[in-house]
Amino acid sequence: MSAASTFKVLIAGASGATGKLVMDRLLKADHVEQVTSLGRRELPIEHPKLIQKIVNFEELQADDFVGHDVAICTLGTTRAKSGKEGFIKVDRDFIMAYATKAHQGGTKQFHLMSSQGADANSMFLYTQIKGEVDQNVMLLLLFSDLCFYL
Repeated sequence: MSAASTFKVLIAGASGATGKLVMDRLLKADHVEQVTSLGRRELPIEHPKLIQKIVNFEELQADDFVGHDVAICTLGTTRAKSGKEGFIKVDRDFIMAYATKAHQGGTKQFHLMSSQGADANSMFLYTQIKGEVDQNVMLLLLFSDLCFYL
């Protein structure tokens, strides 16, 4: 895309610390035409570029993913907050479902907040799950551009 191109961006995880920062930058960026936030609850923000969709990450709808150039995922929780099963559900299952639907919807770029030390073979649950997701997104979903952030 040329420098004058504008993008339609899809983001999940905009209510978290990292997601809030990313959302702020997206809404201020001249090259971003529209930001669609998928979340479990409405964000306390209004902006002309922002579309908010309340979703159930266990039942994502294909229609929500069509027409976006870029998908960003900053979804995540902690084991302390959600327990072991809740952590796995959010940090593996929900992220993989989001990435899969974004790919099926025609999104070309995928940006994923991962973790330093992510390793599918790690003996630590956190880095193991992050590594599994990184590996699966990289091997199973062939995005034109794929970026991981640590």
